[in-house]
Amino acid sequence: MRTKGSRSISVKSKWTKTKWLLADRALRQFVPETKLFTLSSLNDMTGRYKMVYFKPTGGSGGNGIARIVRTSSRKFRVKKDARTFETSSTGSLYGRLKRIARGRSYLLQKGIHLQTSGGRPFDFRMTMQKPEKGKWVPSVMFVKLGKPNTVVTNYHQGGKLALVGETLRRSGYSSGQIERYKMRLRTLGLQTARCFERRSPRFRELGLDVALDRTGRLWILEVNTRPNFYALKSLRDKSLFRTMVRYGKKYGRTR
Repeated sequence: MRTKGSRSISVKSKWTKTKWLLADRALRQFVPETKLFTLSSLNDMTGRYKMVYFKPTGGSGGNGIARIVRTSSRKFRVKKDARTFETSSTGSLYGRLKRIARGRSYLLQKGIHLQTSGGRPFDFRMTMQKPEKGKWVPSVMFVKLGKPNTVVTNYHQGGKLALVGETLRRSGYSSGQIERYKMRLRTLGLQTARCFERRSPRFRELGLDVALDRTGRLWILEVNTRPNFYALKSLRDKSLFRTMVRYGKKYGRTR
C-alpha cells in the first residue's frame, strides 16, 4: 500500500483489490472470475473459458498483459503486445507463461468479449474523486478505444480516448440506453468507492475500468487507485481534464 503524503493512499496489487470487490455483496456479480496464476488455476480457467487474460498483479498501463485463446481441446494461441505464439498443451502453455512472468505474481481472469464501436473494441473509465471528507464524486467518465485485435485498450498501448455518448451512439445505442449506461457507471463507481473506503478512509481517487460485453452486461475489469489524468489532454474537449485537475487540487494530487 503506497502513501502520497499523509492524505491519500494507493494500492498496486490487482489481486488485493479484486478480493475486496469479490467480498462485496453488491459488486461481486460484476467481477469476472479471477485467480492467482498457478498450474492448477491455469488448467481450471482454460478448461472452462475459451478466452483468459494473463495479467501482472502489480502492472499498470496495460503492460505485461497477454490474451490466451483455446483453439481446440488442448491447443492455445497467446497474444502479447505484437507477438503471437501457439502451444499444444496446458503444460507447455504454463512453461511459456512462467517465462513471461519471470518470477513475478500474475493473475488469470476470464476474458470478456468487448463491445466494439467503428470496429474498435472499447471499455469505460469511471473516475471517482473525494475532494471533501466522506463525499465521493463521480467526476468524469470516458471511453478507451483499442486498435482492432489488440490485447488491451490502454492509451499507452496505442488506444485512443473518446466520449461515452458518441462511442455508444456509433455502436447503435439509443439516447435512452446511453443515459442508462451512464447512470449504471456512476452507481458502480459509488458502490466501489464505498467498498474501498471500508478498507481505508484515505482513498481519495479511483479509476474503474469497466467492460461492456456483447450482450450488454457491465464488468469491472480492475480498479486503479492512482488513475492517469494526463491522457485526457488528448481529447478535443478539455473539460474532462480540467474537472479532474480541479478535484485533484483539493487533495493535493494536482496544482
